[in-house]
Amino acid sequence: MARQNPFRIHGTVEGEFFTNRKRELEQFTRILSEPAAKMVVYGRRRMGKSSTLDNAVRSINRKGGHALIADISTASTVTDIGNRILAGATRSIGKRWRELARELVGRLQGSIRLAPDPTTGFMLPSFDVGLRQESLETQRESLAQVLDGLEALAASKKTNVGLVLDEFQDIAKFGGEDAEWHLRGIVQRHKHVSYIFAGSEEHLIRAMLKSGRAFYKMLDQHHFGPIDKDHIASWIDQRMDSAGLTSNFAGAACVNLTGPRTRDIVQLARKCVDRAVDDSLANDDVAASYVELIEDQDDSIRNWWNTLTSLQQNVLRAVAGSSTGLTTADTRKKFSLESSGSITNAAAALLNEGHLVRTDNGSGYVFDSPFVRGWVIIHALPDIGVELPATHIASETAEYQAVATTKGRKSTP
Repeated sequence: MARQNPFRIHGTVEGEFFTNRKRELEQFTRILSEPAAKMVVYGRRRMGKSSTLDNAVRSINRKGGHALIADISTASTVTDIGNRILAGATRSIGKRWRELARELVGRLQGSIRLAPDPTTGFMLPSFDVGLRQESLETQRESLAQVLDGLEALAASKKTNVGLVLDEFQDIAKFGGEDAEWHLRGIVQRHKHVSYIFAGSEEHLIRAMLKSGRAFYKMLDQHHFGPIDKDHIASWIDQRMDSAGLTSNFAGAACVNLTGPRTRDIVQLARKCVDRAVDDSLANDDVAASYVELIEDQDDSIRNWWNTLTSLQQNVLRAVAGSSTGLTTADTRKKFSLESSGSITNAAAALLNEGHLVRTDNGSGYVFDSPFVRGWVIIHALPDIGVELPATHIASETAEYQAVATTKGRKSTP
């Protein structure tokens, strides 16, 4: 009988697959239930932020409250944002407010269409597609109508609605700071809708919160950081043991190798379970699983690598293989890097595109993805005569700890 994998990495993670976010869940649930409360939640991708927010919304709705999430990351126009909110409201709270779509549509001006949701059967309202071609000002008016409509609807029912706008920093795509001020102007007057603005572009969100910007001192702030590494290592071991697989401290190895992102850690743990042949993991199983994950992504990483300039490629080689700064004489010589200015510009471009991130102390760079890091070690460092194990971690100042995957593990009997 095939072993059931005790780890999930796709979609919303909840129940037994979700761990150690009790404090955040309580805080987010409180904000989304408190009239007129407003918070910004920001942190790097793959930390579990969206799952935690989704669990908070589900908890509120299960207890008879009203909350919804609208992910605006795919929006191409302001109209799309309004449509996301309309659909989210109908799906999340329409089960109990049967007349929600009809009432909300009645409060909106312009052409609204209704189409059945193939999952729930509810009629989902959206603006006529022609509105997407209208002026930015007209589209902003439609967004204001949606949010004001939710406020009026909640007020008429003497209740509160909690709204999560996920990846909300993308609002700036539709008019820069003017878009931020427009959104502020809408939400600041609402007394029956509470807001959590969530996002993963930390540098953009920090800029939006600075003095002189629209959301300065308007929002409570929560930085969504990594799960305690000892907790998640222990949790991984327990989950493996519950599936009938002796972990031999594989949890700590997964954490040490992949770094602070929850999804990366769990993805490696999941691969370990998938690869397991016996009922116990051997000392090298985590490293072998890591390499297999790298090779699973070879095609997409290789295609991306070929779009980079030679200088950018060499910068990535240096980040993967050198424990000293990018602009030191030794690193520049070893990795054929040019002037300090050109190195800094190349690194900045990779940073802006999300391929690199700053170390916590801000003194250097590490890879956003531990699997891309491993790919560069395996496939790109040999180009310049550098041979290192895939598990090599160059930066001792990174969030990851430069330790061997077998450190602290027991030998398999």
